[in-house]
Amino acid sequence: MDIALIQVTLDGLKSGLLGVKNIAVIVLPLMVCIELAKDSGLMERVTSKFQPLAGFLQISKEAVLPLVVGLSIGLSYGSGVIISAAKEGNLSLKDRYAIAIFLSICHSLFEDTLILVAVGASLPWLLGSRLVLAAVATVFATRVLLTSSAAQQVPSSVTPD
Repeated sequence: MDIALIQVTLDGLKSGLLGVKNIAVIVLPLMVCIELAKDSGLMERVTSKFQPLAGFLQISKEAVLPLVVGLSIGLSYGSGVIISAAKEGNLSLKDRYAIAIFLSICHSLFEDTLILVAVGASLPWLLGSRLVLAAVATVFATRVLLTSSAAQQVPSSVTPD
């Protein structure tokens, strides 16, 4: 009994460390690429294509990049970009809530959708329902729940040190 418990613990620790390593292998190069794209002006051109989405969701232009990254590669890998943007102090509390609400409903758009389509889900219904539900929930939150002036301010706890 004791040996099995130790083995399970070691297996869990090993799996956890491998998962962290796999995330780091993707997140660190992604962060470097994003910084290079910001410096070269490429990021500004890419995020400008999504400005209508930002206007519809009532989020700032700085919130577009974390939103697009979370949509495309998911929360676990996109979390580095989201955390970095929040620590830079460019995102208001409203932006951070809007990103969290949208991505909690509709993250990893390509990966999850393809997995579910492979087991028989309808692609148009799956994509459409996820995007519409995420947009409706985010718009409701940004227009109704997060309209106070306190939600617009960037708290001092996330400003850069």
